[in-house]
Amino acid sequence: MSLVELCWDITSYVSIIVQLGVAGICLGIFVSPYMLGRSKGIKAGTVYGVTMAVLYIMPPQIDNILAYFIGTLAAFAVMCAEDRRNINQKIFLSINFFSLRWLSASMAGIIDHFFDIVLLNPQIASRLWLHYGLYVAVRILGILFSFLLLLLSIQAVNRAYESKDRYMERRELVMLTVPSLSGIAGYAIFHFYQIKSEMTGFYDVLCFLYYLISVMAILVTIIIFQNWKTSQEEQSGHELLESQINNIKTHIKGIEKLYGDIRSLRHDMGNHIQMIESLTGTENTAEASAYLERLKIEWQELAPEIRTGNPIMDMILLEKKKEAQMRGIRFESDFRYPENTKLDAFDVSVILYNALNNCMESVNGKNPYIRIQAFRKNSIFMLIISNSFEGKLSINLADGLPYTTKKSGGHGIGLKNMLRVAKKYKGDLLFEQNRNEVTVGIMLQIV
Repeated sequence: MSLVELCWDITSYVSIIVQLGVAGICLGIFVSPYMLGRSKGIKAGTVYGVTMAVLYIMPPQIDNILAYFIGTLAAFAVMCAEDRRNINQKIFLSINFFSLRWLSASMAGIIDHFFDIVLLNPQIASRLWLHYGLYVAVRILGILFSFLLLLLSIQAVNRAYESKDRYMERRELVMLTVPSLSGIAGYAIFHFYQIKSEMTGFYDVLCFLYYLISVMAILVTIIIFQNWKTSQEEQSGHELLESQINNIKTHIKGIEKLYGDIRSLRHDMGNHIQMIESLTGTENTAEASAYLERLKIEWQELAPEIRTGNPIMDMILLEKKKEAQMRGIRFESDFRYPENTKLDAFDVSVILYNALNNCMESVNGKNPYIRIQAFRKNSIFMLIISNSFEGKLSINLADGLPYTTKKSGGHGIGLKNMLRVAKKYKGDLLFEQNRNEVTVGIMLQIV
């Protein structure tokens, strides 16, 4: 074997290894936004690249599609091992990457073949080292085209698919993977006929157009899905907000009834005093004591157990306290509603109601508890709510909110409503976990 031939073999070998490594990098970029931490996505991409390189290096070499299937399966296993949430979404990522990788590589291969025809013609073949130099240039261009096409495809998918932290249902998985599976099937059919008939030229153009349309079909399907999902979440948000408004109206009716009863009691207070004076004047102390006891009980029933300085907050906290007591949850409240501020009681009620609902859903442990603190410090109103939680709180780094744990996908709308209200007052939400306690801090600028 001559030196030039050896260089050709080494270049061909190395270029394929590099191409496999580049595909692994693209896989890591693709899946990282969906994982808990960028390092987990990098691990999946590394395992994919190493697996593909090993399958290529070690004999006997297997069919390309089977090799890429094994590599994708290995990456899927790593994703599941590193982050066991949302398995359906990981299946979606694996199938889409498998398809996008084949489609982009096939388009790059057609471009590469065009350069082969133009640059590596018979006249140049006689000049061995020039021929080899052009071959190296074509291989580099092929790797670049393959990388750019795959990178652009996966970035377009990631931009289009915004529901990265939402649970993917099976029907959604089927809808989103059908275009990818169609693209893979189409590639296999085109490739089979191309090998059998040895057709090139115009047939390559048709193949390129089909692969491009397949990638666009994947993107369009994801965009349509995302628009539908966004519309669904907006509708759920409106329904949740309407439900909360109705709850607040119920609380207001309860307050009106309470104040009506208090006014009635005040109206009758003169009669009560006169009756007590009459009983004590006739030395009926036993009857007077019994009368006072009944009056005391009536007053205790009317006087709220929780006094925040705002009747709506009183009713919300009282309702949640009763719910907590029924479930055996210790409920502590030190809530002081700020006076003379621009705060809207409705906005605060949205935050408080959603925060307590989330606490009621997540609280657990041997001695479950919910603790509420609210106070004003200069121009800032702080609301701090903690609850016992034996588990691991997973935070979405993109928006700072906890990842959803409900398969329905409805969970998280309340948190977004809380964040929306906080931003209205130039504030923010902060979630943190300290051992077996989760705390959310809400800061609002009120002056």
